[in-house]
Amino acid sequence: MSNPSAPESLAELRTKILDQMSDAVIAIDRNGRIAFWNRGAKRLCHLSARNALRELPKEVHLSPCFSADEEEAVVSAPARTEVRRRETVRPNGNGNTIHLESSITALVGPDGESVGVLVVVRDITIMKRKELEQEQRIEGLRRALDRLKVLESLIPVCSHCKQIRDEDGSWHEPEVYLREQFQVKFTHGICPACVQRLHPDFFSRPAASQCAPMLVHRPAFGAGGTSPSRSAFAAIR
Repeated sequence: MSNPSAPESLAELRTKILDQMSDAVIAIDRNGRIAFWNRGAKRLCHLSARNALRELPKEVHLSPCFSADEEEAVVSAPARTEVRRRETVRPNGNGNTIHLESSITALVGPDGESVGVLVVVRDITIMKRKELEQEQRIEGLRRALDRLKVLESLIPVCSHCKQIRDEDGSWHEPEVYLREQFQVKFTHGICPACVQRLHPDFFSRPAASQCAPMLVHRPAFGAGGTSPSRSAFAAIR
């Protein structure tokens, strides 16, 4: 690639660089009219350069880039020396919103005199979405830590029905409480002691319950459906 030396070539190169930027870059001359409008501005403002150039900012539809206050800031920028930065949320025309970061500053010529205004607008929606996701993850970890602290402390349990009281004062069944607080899933079986107590005819000897494995109840019943048959229970090894 050749090194441009003529002023015209340098100006063309600068224009191409600005035009290729994904940010919206808008230049407004000393008469308050739009003098430069890159592809990023076209994409963000849904307005072509042909319809924007040589127009006053208030005469073209700049939404979602500018509010009325921001358009006023563009007009007053030549009288200010600082860069004005701000973040805004604007509708994107599709029922959603986008987060924008804008900077407005005066353009100063070689003699130090203001020659216009430079406006740069960046779409930071993806960055904000990642920040939100990170905040949600941190909040989830904080809640998990709070729940862990609850486990390490005393848990109020009803001495009669065994329901557990949560931090809001509501009472829950133990399974419901553990499921909601710790996302625990339950499977149901029946221990040997309960089999011996509820179905003593299942064992041939009373001492069998002491060495029997945990048994899972399955829907198989004896004649008449009044008592389970031996096949109604399966041992879990």
